[in-house]
Amino acid sequence: MFAYSDEIKEMIRTDTIEPQNENKTVEEEKTDSEVADGATDEETKELKEREYSHPVYKQIAFLNGKINSYSKAELIKNLKMLKLDTDGSRSVLAKRLKTFYKKTMLNVSGIQEQNGSSKIRILFDFYVIIDYEATCELLRNSDFKQEIIEFPAVLLNCQKGEVQDEFRSYCRPVLNPLLTEFCTELTGITQNDVDTAPLFTEVLTSFEEWLQKKKLGTKYSFAIVTDGPWDMGHFLKSQCALSNIEFPTYCKYWINIRKTFSNFYNTGKLPLSTMIQLIGREFQGRAHSGLDDARNIAFIVQRLLKDGARIIFNEKLVEGNARRRDDGNPFFSAPVHNTEFKAIQGKFRPNFPQRKSSKI
Repeated sequence: MFAYSDEIKEMIRTDTIEPQNENKTVEEEKTDSEVADGATDEETKELKEREYSHPVYKQIAFLNGKINSYSKAELIKNLKMLKLDTDGSRSVLAKRLKTFYKKTMLNVSGIQEQNGSSKIRILFDFYVIIDYEATCELLRNSDFKQEIIEFPAVLLNCQKGEVQDEFRSYCRPVLNPLLTEFCTELTGITQNDVDTAPLFTEVLTSFEEWLQKKKLGTKYSFAIVTDGPWDMGHFLKSQCALSNIEFPTYCKYWINIRKTFSNFYNTGKLPLSTMIQLIGREFQGRAHSGLDDARNIAFIVQRLLKDGARIIFNEKLVEGNARRRDDGNPFFSAPVHNTEFKAIQGKFRPNFPQRKSSKI
């Protein structure tokens, strides 16, 4: 037998009056329509598909449905009672409350300890968050070869949930050495920034030396995190081809944080600025500054870790036929499925090859 706290007992009382939702905002009503149906709610769907070998799963499923009916104000009230964070949109708050009750009920029932699931959330020692900026034109043209002109990285300690260090360097473009006015206005990168910068191959070498200095890939495991498939699947792949160098093995698998955020909070894929708003923060710095974007992605990763998300590889580099962006440029990426992640877990090791000199 197992005993729940008074708060959980109150939540699972079948005679509890359902909350009134008369004063919901348009955003809340829209979110309700997306999550009220159990088939679209990840947690409830997962629990319904289980064989209910333990009554706790039915109780968790019941709580998920009940939490789905809460207004944002009611979610905040419950989170405050539990002394949990109350920042974020309704969908983010609902997920936070569900995760708390699920974890607590599994712990109390003894299931969490038996299957060890409490230890699978943190799968890497560090996340390396990258958001490249590249040369660009106002009118998108698939014939225009983009080159990376800003190489930023934010190092996040997964166990502590803290940013530990940063790396940043501008890169000097060769094919299109003169930045367009649009590019400078968009990114804030000036002509002088790139004229005085090292070539991409030199920057990549410096970045890999930074990784090795942090003992990443040797003493500590790490994973690359990006906002979308484009940084690795387009910018880095095309830049390595232009520079005639090997694509880094440690970048062949990465975490697309948009997918992780969407799957965890049931939101649909959203741009960085919207994800930041939904977790209750304001965007810090300048949009399309690579380093500022990476810092804001780090905020999202921190929030996901606090809320109990499992942040694992979900995309990989592929060869052959590419998918196309809206501007016609190709990107070479494909999803990583859970079975594939399990197969590569513990076996994926980066290498840091000696880079040959290049004119690009």
